[in-house]
Amino acid sequence: MMGIRRSHTLYLLALVLLLLVGVAAQRLAPFDETDKMISGFEDRMIFYLMKGLVFEHHLPPGNNGRLLEPSLAAYILGGTQDSLCYKWKTAGRLYTDGTVRKILVLHRPGITEYSPVLKRNLTNDEWATEKLKEEGVPVENIEFIPVPPAAFGTFAEARVISALVRARNVRRLVLVSSTHHTKRVWLSFSHFNADNAFESYIYGSEERTGIPEYLSETMKLRFYTYFVFPIDRLRGHFRG
Repeated sequence: MMGIRRSHTLYLLALVLLLLVGVAAQRLAPFDETDKMISGFEDRMIFYLMKGLVFEHHLPPGNNGRLLEPSLAAYILGGTQDSLCYKWKTAGRLYTDGTVRKILVLHRPGITEYSPVLKRNLTNDEWATEKLKEEGVPVENIEFIPVPPAAFGTFAEARVISALVRARNVRRLVLVSSTHHTKRVWLSFSHFNADNAFESYIYGSEERTGIPEYLSETMKLRFYTYFVFPIDRLRGHFRG
């Protein structure tokens, strides 16, 4: 455990040092305007952080750009309303391209924006359905999956969805997530599919955010890698 804490400390120190070096390099750059310097530093920092956060594994194309054997299901990871809007578009493209036949969506209790047609606020699931319909997905091919609340949401989703596709004998599962979440999502689902009971693929949406979110995701990825996965394996060992 001390070794894990030490690795986190070293990682944070290295990140701070990288930030300081980047700032110093920008200050030494001659004749650059301040806004261009800041923008250039941010772009390089985002590029550096994204390299460690992104993992996409796409389905191979078949004839005429379509799959020879379409996947049976895609699962859209949860997120904020703004984040989900990007995921709907990605899932819609996969459906209209003939890549997937069924769209599984995380069920979210509660209400969202007001509907003038219904004269009431939409539930979160109704809102998701309307957005997916706009992207070309018919209602009958959308299914909402409840996941019990948990401290680690992505981990809980991976556990429930992996068990579901096993029970339904789904051969292929396509995951749709924010691009900067793809590596943590992939590792989470791989954790519950160690025996390769189903093929899994992952697509990132076109969502873009800022350095604070990328830093936060970097720490989440480290926490999952060094704490969440090992502890769950240990629990499985004692249960077994």
